[in-house]
Amino acid sequence: MGVSMCKVNPNDKPDVIVLVEDESCDGDHKIGIEVRRHFNDETQHKFFKGSKGQQIVNFWQGVQKETEILRKNYPQLSDIHARFRLNTSELSKRSLRTPFIRKFASEIVSFVAKESGTGCSDIIIIPDWKERTFTRFPGHPLMQKYVVKVIIRKGFNAQWDANISAGGLGIDTQRLSEIIQDKSKKAKQYDRHNLDQLWLLIAAPHENVFNAMHDFPEQINFDEQEIFGACVDTPFNKIFFWSSAPHEWFKQIWPKNFIYH
Repeated sequence: MGVSMCKVNPNDKPDVIVLVEDESCDGDHKIGIEVRRHFNDETQHKFFKGSKGQQIVNFWQGVQKETEILRKNYPQLSDIHARFRLNTSELSKRSLRTPFIRKFASEIVSFVAKESGTGCSDIIIIPDWKERTFTRFPGHPLMQKYVVKVIIRKGFNAQWDANISAGGLGIDTQRLSEIIQDKSKKAKQYDRHNLDQLWLLIAAPHENVFNAMHDFPEQINFDEQEIFGACVDTPFNKIFFWSSAPHEWFKQIWPKNFIYH
């Protein structure tokens, strides 16, 4: 990038102030950087904004914490593993806040405790069972609506997991242009009199599959007309897209005079 960072300070509007030494000219420059996390499944729907996948990831993490607490009341679950296939389309339609998380966790712990104790299944019955599969959950209304299937295993690790994954990973150019337009609109209100430049960094940090990004940046077309149109009226001097893994890379989206690294 032709610059080296000397100092980084957290800030607000923009998020970070960076003092850099520019190799192309004398002296230091003060760069304001606005940071925007990217989610590969995020939408701009009028009833839901953001990443549905990330919301469900957070929901399941909350359920796991609750089940760990509740399972202490059932010593027989110490060697029981449960794999849940969630109805993510139904979950994405509702609020996934703490009261629902606790009720849902209570139901699944109660169900697994009962069925792992009896060793019964509507699919298969073997006296000395090792694994059971369930697709119906009578008496458990939340599971009936939000769980498609449960597999219970004996003699396995006690971790309980679910089908928290994403489909295709990649960049929706329409959504990326909307992100740039939204950030540009807000940045026009920023106080820039002490800044030499203002940059926008759109980041895919790979904390989970929903904010992971494509492995091969050369296969992503950042030259779509809608992205160009979003950048024409931007107050940002430079706009970058950055991904941390599996190998770190970044692309300068605007101005269009840069290459992949």
